[in-house]
Amino acid sequence: MTQFPRDCENVFVLVWSALERGDATLEKLFVAHPHIIPVVAQLEADGWLVREGGQIRFSPEGEAKAQELVRRNRLAEVLLQEVLEVHPERVPYNACLWEHVLSPEVTDNICTFLGHPRHCPHGNPIPPGPCCKQTSRTVTPLVQPLTSLHIGASARITFIAPKVHRRLDRLAALGIVPGTLLTLKQKSPSYVVRFDETEVALEEEVARDIFVRELANGERRS
Repeated sequence: MTQFPRDCENVFVLVWSALERGDATLEKLFVAHPHIIPVVAQLEADGWLVREGGQIRFSPEGEAKAQELVRRNRLAEVLLQEVLEVHPERVPYNACLWEHVLSPEVTDNICTFLGHPRHCPHGNPIPPGPCCKQTSRTVTPLVQPLTSLHIGASARITFIAPKVHRRLDRLAALGIVPGTLLTLKQKSPSYVVRFDETEVALEEEVARDIFVRELANGERRS
């Protein structure tokens, strides 16, 4: 697999976004990002980009590489903003860092974890990967908030992300920690979970902080 310097990978993403907007003119790209001029020239010489008049497009190999990078970037945006709740203003910078280091395996795992999302938080389409092509519909995320479970469903706690730190200590004192197997008994007026012969009632805002992986029928509960 060809390894690219970070500045080259950034150009792939810039050109992809420009093509999505239908405005991939070299003049506009170079005015907005003058530092990419020599990088574009090198990628063109190496056969990754093709210049046609004042427009720029990808070669087939360049398009495949750009799609991979854009997919990583936009999946990272979904994870950072919707699960990790990073402030929206800091999401683009951090997603850009992630796009350069995620392996294909980790990218697919993140995509499955998120339920194969089709759009990033900005509404831009996320290019599908091999894991997405195994299904023709949006599926339930592999890991989801406790509040998304159906009554009677059993699940294993994957992680807890409280907005108030003291909640973590409270939940730990109750025995609600990552790895705990539980069953959701009710949702109203409070969320009631059962585990280890114990039932605990939780407020909705607390239940939303508990992320679980639902157990499939027949899956071991030990």
